[in-house]
Amino acid sequence: MLSREHSFILIAYACILICSSVDTAVAFTIKQLSIATSPTIRRHPTSLAAKGGGKKKKPKRATAQTTKGFGAPPPKLDDVLAAFQTRIPKADADAAPCPCGTGKVYGECCGPLHNGDRVCSTMTDVLRSRYSAFSWRNVKYVMSTTHPSCRDYREDSVAWAKDLNKGGMFDSYDFVNLEAGDEEMSEENENEGFVEFKVTLRAKEDGNGSVAGRETVISERSRFLRDPADGSWSYASGDVRSDVAGLEDTKLNA
Repeated sequence: MLSREHSFILIAYACILICSSVDTAVAFTIKQLSIATSPTIRRHPTSLAAKGGGKKKKPKRATAQTTKGFGAPPPKLDDVLAAFQTRIPKADADAAPCPCGTGKVYGECCGPLHNGDRVCSTMTDVLRSRYSAFSWRNVKYVMSTTHPSCRDYREDSVAWAKDLNKGGMFDSYDFVNLEAGDEEMSEENENEGFVEFKVTLRAKEDGNGSVAGRETVISERSRFLRDPADGSWSYASGDVRSDVAGLEDTKLNA
């Protein structure tokens, strides 16, 4: 039987990491941690004039409205993203070792991809840059490299970003290591391919059934799709598995 710690990590990873169902993960996380909020309902009493008695009041003249529309405009994605915390080093991030583990500095590895200076020309580019994005909490990049056909993709980008920020960026874990396998092209579609990889996560602190310092290895076979227009790749789906005894051959995000 799985410990509470393993169950939480596996379900959270399967639902959230690179191939997960964000809606399911957030719902689960909120339920488990009891973070649900309950907006207060304010009631405004309505005064009605009583019939008969007293002096009749003169009708008030209609005044011009001083507000336009029906309230504040909806928030813009860039404004929402700007309010999120990140784990990007404050001092010269470009000179820091890239989280993806290539041995290069960020400014010569995943940095140009995150900044939009170049596109992902290989599936490995997508894999490594998304790993770095999760590691350094770059919500915008995770969204931008998710293919529209992916079940994680949402038309409401603001709501999607808020959900990722709330429960999808693994704030309780450190990204320890990424082991990327070889790229495998599809035999049926020249714009489709696969990569198998392993990610090692380490719990930061005790809580939610996790033990500080304990590591868990998650493996995935990811599917990527290429845009014929510009040759760029993006993440489309994946099968997640774990090294936990008894679950090695079990697809966790089925």
